[in-house]
Amino acid sequence: ENSATMLRKAVGCAPRGERALWVLNVQVGTQSISPLMWAIQTGSLEASKAIIMDLLTIRADRDNYYFGADYLFERHPDILKRLCMDAP
Repeated sequence: ENSATMLRKAVGCAPRGERALWVLNVQVGTQSISPLMWAIQTGSLEASKAIIMDLLTIRADRDNYYFGADYLFERHPDILKRLCMDAP
């Protein structure tokens, strides 16, 4: 379902240090699937937007700061090209 609210609720229970990994990499059997790319390719723009906004939000706890941009570009170095090609 293309729902930002449901996505935020699902990712909300992820530990801060693992949050980016939850939206960028899901292991299904022997395959690694990216929920972000799946959302973009299927036209789930609300979910895609919510994932990108979540990744680019700075979070902190007493010991660390968390920012998902590095994870995003490490997992999808071609994300800007893909957004231009696949997203309306």
